[in-house]
Amino acid sequence: FKTDRGELTVNGADFRLALGLKSTFFELRISRGSVIFEGKGWGHGVGMCQDGAVGMSRLGYDYRQILKHYYPRLKLGRLY
Repeated sequence: FKTDRGELTVNGADFRLALGLKSTFFELRISRGSVIFEGKGWGHGVGMCQDGAVGMSRLGYDYRQILKHYYPRLKLGRLY
């Protein structure tokens, strides 16, 4: 950030947390004097939220149920 008092560098994770965003995947727009943050994700972009998966496991869901929640078209099977 550049301000009238100098420059400030903030890493993405700290910035995300300060704004209460779920992910660093967001868009920023400036419109009519307002800054608008539009969240695009809940994590690092591969489909599974680690916090959500842990939360589901603590509620008693097993790995199959958690995977199906994040990847609904997933087919589990043995490869051996």
